[in-house]
Amino acid sequence: MTLPLRRVLAGAIASAMFMVAGMASIHAQENEPAPAEQSAETPKPASTPAPTTGVPSEQTASGDQPEQVETPPENADEQTTSSEAPKQSNISKPVMFDPAMVTDLARNLAAQPFENPHRELPEALSTLSAEEYAQIRFKSKRAFFNPAETDFSLELFHPGTMYDVPVTINLVRDGEVQVIPFSVGLFDFGKTGLSGNDFTTQNYAGFRLRYPLSDVTSNDELTRFLGASYFRLQGQGQSIGQMARGLAVDLAGPTGEEIPVFREFWIVEPTDGADTITVYALLDSERVTGAYQFDITPGTCSQADITAHLFFRDGVEKIGIAPLNGMFLFGEQRRRFFDDYRGEVHSSDGLLIHNGRGEWLWRPLENPEHLQMSAFLDENPIGFGLLQRDRNFDHYQDLERRFDQQPGYWVTPKGKWGKGHIELVEIPSPSETNDNIVAYWVPETKPAAGGEMQVEYSVTATRDGTGLHGMSQATDTRIQRLSSQDDDDQAGTRFVLNFAGGDLDYFIKDAKKLRADISTSEGEVHNIRIMPDPENGGVRVIFDLVNTSDATSSNLRAFILYQDRVLSETWTMPWAF
Repeated sequence: MTLPLRRVLAGAIASAMFMVAGMASIHAQENEPAPAEQSAETPKPASTPAPTTGVPSEQTASGDQPEQVETPPENADEQTTSSEAPKQSNISKPVMFDPAMVTDLARNLAAQPFENPHRELPEALSTLSAEEYAQIRFKSKRAFFNPAETDFSLELFHPGTMYDVPVTINLVRDGEVQVIPFSVGLFDFGKTGLSGNDFTTQNYAGFRLRYPLSDVTSNDELTRFLGASYFRLQGQGQSIGQMARGLAVDLAGPTGEEIPVFREFWIVEPTDGADTITVYALLDSERVTGAYQFDITPGTCSQADITAHLFFRDGVEKIGIAPLNGMFLFGEQRRRFFDDYRGEVHSSDGLLIHNGRGEWLWRPLENPEHLQMSAFLDENPIGFGLLQRDRNFDHYQDLERRFDQQPGYWVTPKGKWGKGHIELVEIPSPSETNDNIVAYWVPETKPAAGGEMQVEYSVTATRDGTGLHGMSQATDTRIQRLSSQDDDDQAGTRFVLNFAGGDLDYFIKDAKKLRADISTSEGEVHNIRIMPDPENGGVRVIFDLVNTSDATSSNLRAFILYQDRVLSETWTMPWAF
């Protein structure tokens, strides 16, 4: 669903503003900043490479220097707008944008030795805490783009704390590339005490796009690209939550993770009320480069359609396509205990998979005691995503993070991805500031040095995944350890599952013919029971797992049937005895 444009309401006023204000190159908008600015509790990646010096090249495919966007002086009229930036007198000719130039840059970069793009920031910036960094805010009234042409607006992020990669930001206006030079005048430094510092040698850390998602007068965050190759996407009524990445390289591998970064962006300025904005990006890391295209459409479930063309400097043992990042500290199963007033703390509570055989799998997430990796073998997957199914505020009681409103991300592959597996990585974490959950696709064929790979997919910011399928969903997972009662009794584990939705309400009237199909790779399943759950809706399934061998772990599966008709997705979970 595409939301209505404020441009229709503000057109006449904006036109009058242009006639009075005249020419300028920064489109200052009168939008108030959205309620949620950049979070003070910035989630940390699983690992971060050590910062070193290195400045990205600003070369273009043609060899010409692109025109610079002229930023207005600090005391400029905040209503000054224009649809065309003035040209610099020392520019011989404009550089016209062609998507192929990004691909050529990535290809040429892969043929050159890798230069680490991280650099040492001034101490005043590198020592900022997450809370201090959050006080550095872009001045919303100086946002880019013409409000008479589009409801999208562009804001930039200042470097600081862990954000030490200088990122070049280009605008594409009427087909022409215009570099945005770094300007401290675009930022409010709050109470950091940094206003008097000279940061003119820096570059931007990333950017965010805003759009009126909530209503026609709002100015909500739609997406942000900040740090490494991370990006976020929000839909209507969603708060800032989990993240996606451009690429994952050897994540949780024996040699350590390699973290690619987006070094440069080209943002195409929308015109004529377009409801999609396009962003191109250049990715770089030690063994792989890439040219990315993001076509981002806001709505109830905002969506990014992504094309990635990858080039390999060297072979890669494990490449992660369409990686999604989440956080899971604890949930209703309470495998680990925390001294916390909140009942649950997580940005997503499960991995949903629609595999190439048409089966729907639901895998509840955990905060394990040890690193845990799960692989789901597949061929031509139909979709997968990290979802936040539990939308009950009472379960979280967090007014600041609003986990009940955070989006889930659903990946839809385009074309046939062939053989491989969906990999889920769960990293032990003592804190909610760590993104300890990652899911991505791993192709069976490993990339070789000098090789190329092209992949297309979409990422949709959904809520609980309702509408992805019409089957009953596994909504809750609760676990209880059972102690042995006598010498002949074996200790075990009780699982309590809830299924709801789909056609269950129809068939539950004949509950005697409902049955739960439970299977385990190791051990034995006892005491299977299924019963209607009038309090939560749907049915509750209870079973006990007993270890009858020397096995250390087992894989469990469960689904609901009415006679021989499958009514639910398949719940699946690994278990360590």
